[in-house]
Amino acid sequence: MKPTIDFKALMVMILLAAGFLYAGAQDDKYADTYACQKGMVHFFSATAMENIDATTNSAICVLNTKTKKVFCKIKQSGFTFKDKLMQEHFNENYMESDKFPYAQLDMVIVEDLDFTKDGTYDITLKGTIEMHGVKKDREIKGKLTIKNGQPVSATAGFMVKLADHDIKIPSIVGANIAEDVKTNVEFAFEKFHK
Repeated sequence: MKPTIDFKALMVMILLAAGFLYAGAQDDKYADTYACQKGMVHFFSATAMENIDATTNSAICVLNTKTKKVFCKIKQSGFTFKDKLMQEHFNENYMESDKFPYAQLDMVIVEDLDFTKDGTYDITLKGTIEMHGVKKDREIKGKLTIKNGQPVSATAGFMVKLADHDIKIPSIVGANIAEDVKTNVEFAFEKFHK
């Protein structure tokens, strides 16, 4: 039987760890916080030998419109592959998911956005991606959609270089795995309530 996860408790822990809470005489500490509990992360690697294609729909993402901070946490073992053996190798040999269970993105939106103005905006995120226990400074381009005066969704596409995160590919399978992996994310936000 799989253990159940208390998502609200997990969100509060993530908010505290990411520094989203701020001091002040506010009635609602989460007034500017939006969260996605079932974000989609997809990665794809194409080679002449074999395509590697995996998706998870359990990524957690938090956006604070006051600080413009974005924090995401992705469980490595949550990725599903068409080939179960490939999924096993991904978790055991490459990502070492038991040792490094999560990937994290900790960034800030660079642009000076008016989060009350509806529209779809090009955004730039600056900060770090941590994967396989290795943090890397990154800049990611994406889009943020605001509707009815609040953020409702975000998308981004970027490349991940395996060597940047000390992910080693054995030479025997090197031809089957690209050194750069195309990654796409999609998050649907809702107002976060404690």
